[in-house]
Amino acid sequence: MAYEVSIFLENKIGHFERITSVLKEAQINIRSMAINDTANGWGILNLIVNDPKKAKKALSEKGVSVALRKVIALEMRDEAGGLDDLLMEVARAEVNFDNAVGRVITETQKAILILNVDDYAESIKKLKKQGVQIIDDQTVYGTSQ
Repeated sequence: MAYEVSIFLENKIGHFERITSVLKEAQINIRSMAINDTANGWGILNLIVNDPKKAKKALSEKGVSVALRKVIALEMRDEAGGLDDLLMEVARAEVNFDNAVGRVITETQKAILILNVDDYAESIKKLKKQGVQIIDDQTVYGTSQ
């Protein structure tokens, strides 16, 4: 089960750097990121990192509002149409998602689509039934060799 690190972040100069500085000090590698503006100068920073539990602990100890969220990571081909083919399978499985982030793994020439879903267990069940490949945590976090 892969996790995404979600951080409630004020949109002010230096606040994002404060987060990356804490992660750097804890030797956490950021594998992918997305930042969204929400309202009134605040946003959500979502990170896929090599060690999400360690990242959460390091950020919490520095007073950062942080949470872990279960995500589903799916393998897709890193070529034209790879995302389209995968999304057709996700739609056939009748899985809806709130947010998505993509990442390319250069070592294997594969790509990952990471989904935030409302019902994690039910979505996993539907995707497996459809035959969609769910990626192991080590591949998501970039820690497999």
